[in-house]
Amino acid sequence: MLYGTPLKTILPYDPHNYPLSPTGAPLRPRLLTLPLNLGQNDVASPLPPPPPQTPINSLPAELLIEIFVSCSVIGALAPLALRAVSPRWRDIVDCSPLIWRHISFDDEQRSISAQRHQAEMWAKFSRPLQFDVEVNANNLDNMLPLLSPLLPYIDRWRSFTLTGQREEEVDTTELILNSTTFNHLNISICDWDTEYLEEEDVKATFVPTYPVWPFCYMMNVWMYKLPSPQSLAPLRFTCISITEGSFGAVFSQPRPVLEFLQACPELESFYFSGWPHDEDLSTEKLPVVSLPRLHTLHLKSTCSARAYLSSLNTPHLRNLYLAHLNVDFKLQGEYNEPGDSDDEAGDYSQSPWSDQATGMGLRKLIHRCKPPIKVLEMDFSDMRTKDFRYIFDRLPDLEEFRIVASDMSDTVIRLFKPNIRDDGSVEIRAPRLRQLKLYNCQRLTGDAIVGALVSRVAFTDKNTQGNTLAEVAIVGCEGFAGVHEVSLERTLRKRLRFD
Repeated sequence: MLYGTPLKTILPYDPHNYPLSPTGAPLRPRLLTLPLNLGQNDVASPLPPPPPQTPINSLPAELLIEIFVSCSVIGALAPLALRAVSPRWRDIVDCSPLIWRHISFDDEQRSISAQRHQAEMWAKFSRPLQFDVEVNANNLDNMLPLLSPLLPYIDRWRSFTLTGQREEEVDTTELILNSTTFNHLNISICDWDTEYLEEEDVKATFVPTYPVWPFCYMMNVWMYKLPSPQSLAPLRFTCISITEGSFGAVFSQPRPVLEFLQACPELESFYFSGWPHDEDLSTEKLPVVSLPRLHTLHLKSTCSARAYLSSLNTPHLRNLYLAHLNVDFKLQGEYNEPGDSDDEAGDYSQSPWSDQATGMGLRKLIHRCKPPIKVLEMDFSDMRTKDFRYIFDRLPDLEEFRIVASDMSDTVIRLFKPNIRDDGSVEIRAPRLRQLKLYNCQRLTGDAIVGALVSRVAFTDKNTQGNTLAEVAIVGCEGFAGVHEVSLERTLRKRLRFD
């Protein structure tokens, strides 16, 4: 076996005494001279016979390829060294995919940018063969930057070996990884030295997205901080999830998250889950990130909802899910934009600061790109009355609105009533609304709910082509009593669902 053998023992000459000729001429031994201090009576020892002259360039290409393949496993950059010897060797190396089948990275040996060029070169010259990927990552923050140039070729990976801060070996031929089945990236922001050791579940890089459906895979990565877009090759994932670590541990800020998203031009669904911590108080303007394909956005448990919503350009956003954004403390960020004034309605709220932040973020998003939002869900997330009015006036495509544990007042539910203009025409906010679901909205009264929905349905059932409420759920709202159920059921019939 040649693996593990030094290069100089494989070659049929001593590379120190027999310099290689880049021209392909026969190799000649180096001339040796007698020592200058020999006396008259000294007899020079006879020179040893030269080694058998076996010009390596006379070896057949097939044999050279076998030798070069062995060398490529011994040294990470062996193909580069071999192709630099002579034009003939370069031609042989460049035309032999077998020599490029082993790709090895080490985050302590060379710069990330240099290894990125290495990955692109190895992927090119190994085509169309499968290749082995080996990564030594002593800092897990470097794992995604190292692998990003090779992810577009995931269908050609034969094996994946990870050493360093985490160890793993995967036979990727047993997984169905290709551009169709592999499109989900899951990032966990954590302190690896503490959080990883406390968890019992096995950490695996490539896992099925759904346990009962083994034909769709996602990539898991753990890191302390997100990589910069400059360190990444463009990521082709269509679905990305970012989750912050346990409460009080490691967390991220809007700027690195937004900058990371700049490297994700094909993103269609983005999920961010954090925990309520203060924003970075830097006054530096956040970048505006254009995500032209994004159709689903989910923000959960973060005090930075305004920063994210205000910094995204998503002209095709259809589904917006806001969960657990309410907090009862003042947020640190300082803003002074149109709409930041006090709510004229003066309605009560247990979370006035987060209400304003969420509402202003949505205003900025809608003003920037007018997304055709069809589904808006707000779970323990709220807005001011003036924000609800602004948004319902500017979401003509809204089909489903679901809200949980809101302090919304009767003024908000009355926004769904038909509005008669001065010229006698009738205006309907959210004219395509088909589903309305209210859960645990304790400040709504039954009279306001019945009055708004009965008048709306009476008009839309007769005057619109199917754009009327098809499902209404009123669950856990204390002000909605039995008498209100009976009254509303007369109009909605089977469309109404309640406690």
